[in-house]
Amino acid sequence: MSGENGLNFIQQIKELSHSSKIIILTMYEDYEYFKEAINKGASGFVLKKSMDSDLLYAIKKVNSGEVFAESQFISEMISNNDSKNISIEKQLWDKLSDREKEVMVDFARGFTNREIAFKYYISEKTVSTYKTRALEKLNIENKSDFIKLALKIGILKN
Repeated sequence: MSGENGLNFIQQIKELSHSSKIIILTMYEDYEYFKEAINKGASGFVLKKSMDSDLLYAIKKVNSGEVFAESQFISEMISNNDSKNISIEKQLWDKLSDREKEVMVDFARGFTNREIAFKYYISEKTVSTYKTRALEKLNIENKSDFIKLALKIGILKN
């Protein structure tokens, strides 16, 4: 954008079309830039160095109403204690279905797939599918990172 900062246009675009979904495609690997984009209303944040398939995945996620960000930014957001980030993390949590939330809370509390399946009258395979989808939506790769997020936004208590 020859000399212009794309972040300056997010609010204008949102005002012109409330239903517009904005994905930032950038070369800047800066966490503060990412935070500013999300806080201004962007629904996605993709680095130009990413694979084409990552951009297509981001478009699909954002088009379905989800938020997408490169995993490095999600990891930094989770480990950062900046209270402004809680709303972003909470926003990601709110994208999960009710059943995904229930399964993830039980998962964080240490229940096995079998125990969760029994509790909700679903198969263990279905539990695994819910967990996989939830972790994808949250841009988290493992249980430890999920527990950090859950504690930070108050889903689990210390």
